[in-house]
Amino acid sequence: MEIKVQENPENVTVVMSGSFDTLASEQAEPTVKELEGMASKPMIIDCNALEYIASSGLRVLLRLRKASAAQGQQVTLSGVNENIMEILKVTHFDRMFIIK
Repeated sequence: MEIKVQENPENVTVVMSGSFDTLASEQAEPTVKELEGMASKPMIIDCNALEYIASSGLRVLLRLRKASAAQGQQVTLSGVNENIMEILKVTHFDRMFIIK
């Protein structure tokens, strides 16, 4: 799992690649805390290269959504593949996020 963060004046773009499983969630903790601090801007999570997401990865998405909502912002998921979309639908995450 790799996470790249690109902050610009309009938003924060987060590019995720690989498998977002339990180990990846633990390793991403410092980056997630950093992202929570950037929640005053709209956040776009680029999932084009994301191959898999486990429940621990979904919890991270919820944390980012909660932090953004507290600042009056939204989190958009972009480039979601069929497998990830199916997970989002089964867990009803597709109702919590803007998906493009």
